Amino acid sequence: MGKRAWPGGLIGDLTELDRSTIPLVTTGDLRRFVPVWENRKYAAPCEATCPTGIPVQERWRLIREGRVDEAVDLALAYTPFPATVCGYLCPNSCMQACTRQSAFMAPVDVTKLGQASIAASLPQLPPLSGNRVAVLGGGPAGISVAWQLRQQGHETVIYDMAEMLGGKMTAVIPGSRIPQSVVANELERVKEAIPHVHLQQALGKEDMAQLREDFDFLIVAVGAQKPRSLPIPGNEHLITALDFLRQAKTGNVQVGQRIVIIGAGNVGCDVATEAHRLGAEQITLIDIQEPASFGKERQAAEAINAKFLWPVFTKEISDKGVVLTTGEMLPADTVFISIGDAPDLDFLPSQVATEKGFVVVNEYFQTTDAKIFAIGDAVKPGLLTDAIGSGRKVAMAITEILSGKRPAGDTRRMIDKMRVSLEYFDPRITEFEDSDHCGSQCSSCGACRDCGVCVAICPYSAISRKDNGGTEYEYVVDESRCIGCGFCAGACPCGIWDLVENTPVG
Repeated sequence: MGKRAWPGGLIGDLTELDRSTIPLVTTGDLRRFVPVWENRKYAAPCEATCPTGIPVQERWRLIREGRVDEAVDLALAYTPFPATVCGYLCPNSCMQACTRQSAFMAPVDVTKLGQASIAASLPQLPPLSGNRVAVLGGGPAGISVAWQLRQQGHETVIYDMAEMLGGKMTAVIPGSRIPQSVVANELERVKEAIPHVHLQQALGKEDMAQLREDFDFLIVAVGAQKPRSLPIPGNEHLITALDFLRQAKTGNVQVGQRIVIIGAGNVGCDVATEAHRLGAEQITLIDIQEPASFGKERQAAEAINAKFLWPVFTKEISDKGVVLTTGEMLPADTVFISIGDAPDLDFLPSQVATEKGFVVVNEYFQTTDAKIFAIGDAVKPGLLTDAIGSGRKVAMAITEILSGKRPAGDTRRMIDKMRVSLEYFDPRITEFEDSDHCGSQCSSCGACRDCGVCVAICPYSAISRKDNGGTEYEYVVDESRCIGCGFCAGACPCGIWDLVENTPVG
């Protein structure tokens, strides 16, 4: 009888497990880590921080593929104002969040694509579903929700007290910030999609009760039209920012050479630049804290040498100017106040709750009355993009409710910027020539560029591209070849590959 070799271990003679020598380089179930292709699992920073949710990186992909018209038109699925807002009025949170900035590189300039969107074509609208929604307010928020609902097949009717559609975009934003032809062009496109607009319609509680019966849902998007003031002596001499900006658009207003603006936010900066255009030479903005103004508005005010003072507190307004609590006098021919506005909600039914002057809503902007939603500045003061974004979210929620579903929204998290490799881009580029140049410099965070770098760098040729028909594809891993080295994850420009711990089944 031959001599039997001891299988090893304390229970080596009781097990039939394969205990042969494991090679230094392992594949299959023996890998410690495995690569996972996570295409579009996470939102790009630009998309995640845009209140309207525009997939900016997707638009740049279309640009790279030469599909310029599609890139331009794509924005209309998210906003009715891609040129007005993205091209001119937005502070561009997408650019501020751009991954390139984490490596001290210039963010891709989305304003070029935004301005090109003036040529975007009205998408083909679906047949009407039979559902009807009333929108109270024809500003950015109201137009946004009506636009989105119509694209889902629901009829929308807008009611507004103003003489013109557009809210603050047409009524108060200075012409120096955007060509009026751009706003007018986009409003014409809106009117094609939403023909039922009733202007100069002041609604009361009885009107609200009737609308609630006539429509499936009501959406309150009345904005904030009541300027706040200060309870101080002489406040009757104050001119509100909204009143002045409306008058300034007609040109029939005098301001004098010396002005003081109480409130140094972005609206205050707009007052400063308009007053300068109308002849003011000495302009001072005061605030009780560090001014909240930023971006283009702040830059424009600084360019005309406007002076910012803070923290200062106003004691009274005299015929000579502003008296501070310190006793100092700030001489002024005209004093403006720009400390925010509040919504006028007297028309709301009693079952709709309010708090501190604003409508109370849940995460889907639904009020305490299930048939009534509220968005924009009626809920919380914000930017134009916040108003437009809230309109889109409500439209999605209402569409899901009408379909018998519970509103869900986009649950994706933003991709970790550390996953994105920026070594492929030239950090010396600080200005972009055109949209094609912008598209080439977008790192496409979280969305595969189909560059094939992972295929080329894999030392065991374990990755291949699988064609799924049409424009669909995926990159797959051959487990019998992959050693879990992580080269693919380290080299991927877009952060698509992730290396996760191997947990074999069984």
